[in-house]
Amino acid sequence: MTLLENVRQALAEAGISPESGLLAVALSGGADSVCLLLALKELGFSVHALHCNFELRATESDADEAFCRRLCRQHELPVSVRHFRTRSYAQRHGISVEMAARDLRYGWFAEQLRALGAVALCVAHHRDDNIETMLLNLIRGTGIHGLTGMKVSAPLPVASRSEQAEPLQLLRPLLAVSRSDIEAWLHEREQPFVTDSSNLDADAAMRNAVRLRVLPFMEEMNPRVRANLAATIDRLCDAEALYADAVARQRADVETDEGIDIGALRKAIAPQNILFEILRDHGFSAEQAVDVYHHLDGESGHEWKSEHWRLLRDRGRLLWQSVEDDASTFRETTIPLSGLFETPDGTRLLIRRQAIDPASFAIPRDARTACFDLEKLTLPLTIRIARPADRFQPFGMEGTRLVSDLLTDHKLSLFEKERQLVVCTPDVIAWVVGIRTAAGFEVDASTRHVMTITLL
Repeated sequence: MTLLENVRQALAEAGISPESGLLAVALSGGADSVCLLLALKELGFSVHALHCNFELRATESDADEAFCRRLCRQHELPVSVRHFRTRSYAQRHGISVEMAARDLRYGWFAEQLRALGAVALCVAHHRDDNIETMLLNLIRGTGIHGLTGMKVSAPLPVASRSEQAEPLQLLRPLLAVSRSDIEAWLHEREQPFVTDSSNLDADAAMRNAVRLRVLPFMEEMNPRVRANLAATIDRLCDAEALYADAVARQRADVETDEGIDIGALRKAIAPQNILFEILRDHGFSAEQAVDVYHHLDGESGHEWKSEHWRLLRDRGRLLWQSVEDDASTFRETTIPLSGLFETPDGTRLLIRRQAIDPASFAIPRDARTACFDLEKLTLPLTIRIARPADRFQPFGMEGTRLVSDLLTDHKLSLFEKERQLVVCTPDVIAWVVGIRTAAGFEVDASTRHVMTITLL
């Protein structure tokens, strides 16, 4: 299959034809992007080139820009150019120059796609790039997902895009074409290109080692190793689809709204792998997944953290909680004497005061409602998060006990304990919300006015 046929087929499989609309093309001036731009033009696609000048290589960056402008002028193709102060951006945001360049270019690409009304952004990753990516992921241990390499079609990687905006498409039409075929295609057309003396790839050192040392060594053992690895990637893509379907069916039996059922997980086919896939979706590393698996029979309270999630082992379950759901930010708040009241964390309370006849008044027995003799309460009442050293005297018991022990008796998880609310007078805890009221405030034969607080 020729280079042009490969490009046409890749785009067709992604649902893109010359009639689909404008394609934006990331143009660096290197062989790969020049080939992609001109191949798309020859195939009849409407294209608009996008060139980034990162101002990292002094006159060389300007020379690349001049080449791209000249190329597009020669072939009567539109081009947009953007200059970035990449090093300044990296310093301001405390990130590497490589990551800064990535953020800047994809952010601008997204803006341009929307401004131009383009259907997708085309980038010039080719077969050899994909083989290198596969080997790098194999070295890192990323699992089957990494071994499938890059895909022809993927979402544009723009972290800052609005949730309301439609997702943007990234296309890699050259993914089945080798670097040598690209250079041969350009040579046939006597088409020059530029060679970038730098590499804006965050894993440049490892990638160069794979490119210059690992792959040549493998080719000494088998001259067809690149073609074989490319074919393996294709087969693994099919295997990944089957794998994803099997994992989804297993996960449906294992996952709950709160987290993971450990008993169900143990009954799953390849439970450690199912756990890895679930944890990976929540930002946990492969090493953490192994550690979690080895502690499935451990004591309740064992906890792991990723960037955005906490995972807790609790009585046959693994429970999730977002790190943003931090009860420590809850501030003690005064409760009004009546009406509907919402706490800072969204808990809703209904407070009522009423005169009663103690002979006929039915005291609520629901743990979600606290009923107090109003005259026995010292106001104001406040609500706050329970503290580790909190003690109170539960109604119907002699002496005091730790609130934390009461919560343990009710089999609350660590996450639930961290969010447990208590209603307090200025001196003592009057109610462990939703669980138990304190002694000393009960309705009796002398009660004439009551306050009830209901957890909605």
